[in-house]
Amino acid sequence: ILDGLLGNDLLAFHIQYHCNNFLDTIDRTLEAKVDWEHFSVTRSGRTTLVRPYPISIDPDSVQSYLPPDKAGAERRLRRHLGLKDEQILVGVDRVDYTKGIPERFAAVDRLLQQHPELKETFTFVQIGAPSRVHIPAYRRLSEDLEAAADEINWRHGQGAWRPILFVNEHYDPEEVFALYRIAAACVVSSLHDGMNLVAKEFVASRDDRRGVLILSRFTGAARELHDALQINPYST
Repeated sequence: ILDGLLGNDLLAFHIQYHCNNFLDTIDRTLEAKVDWEHFSVTRSGRTTLVRPYPISIDPDSVQSYLPPDKAGAERRLRRHLGLKDEQILVGVDRVDYTKGIPERFAAVDRLLQQHPELKETFTFVQIGAPSRVHIPAYRRLSEDLEAAADEINWRHGQGAWRPILFVNEHYDPEEVFALYRIAAACVVSSLHDGMNLVAKEFVASRDDRRGVLILSRFTGAARELHDALQINPYST
């Protein structure tokens, strides 16, 4: 694998930290010259440059997904999700063990244990697109998330209100960006992420300059989005 990667003239990673990891790995594993000053590797007479190139999004395409009638779109989305006028916190992820979704649910549970007065004031909407469903561990994760949401909703729910709405299905971009638009906060609590584009999409969708991004410090995006509220996702 390493030899194959070094077949490139240029090898790009999201962040400098990953470049450093790669060069460390080459240094320990292969007969090669690692040039730390110029961030390159020479092996068998061939040189590969190693550089950080953070992936991003096209803000213009994000704007094209935003509905012209934003107030009407918000009403339709709230009606579709069965939400009233409570504040909405949102998470949008593939159902993947790296995304920190169970930790997110545990944080909602802990918040309501400590502050029961917040019941009925917000709903946490987690869009969890099914991912790798043919792998047993991923199927179990999806089932565990359903069970955790049910348990937390049973513990804290009041009347028709439930603190967590877990939507285990794929949402189109128009639906996702409409959800970003009405959210008081977007929670990106990945345990590890090379970059994470949800964080950037949320910021780009908020041309009203409202809404808060709660961002794991273990994402590549945290190196760029300094004004987000950065968190340790392992700390409930």
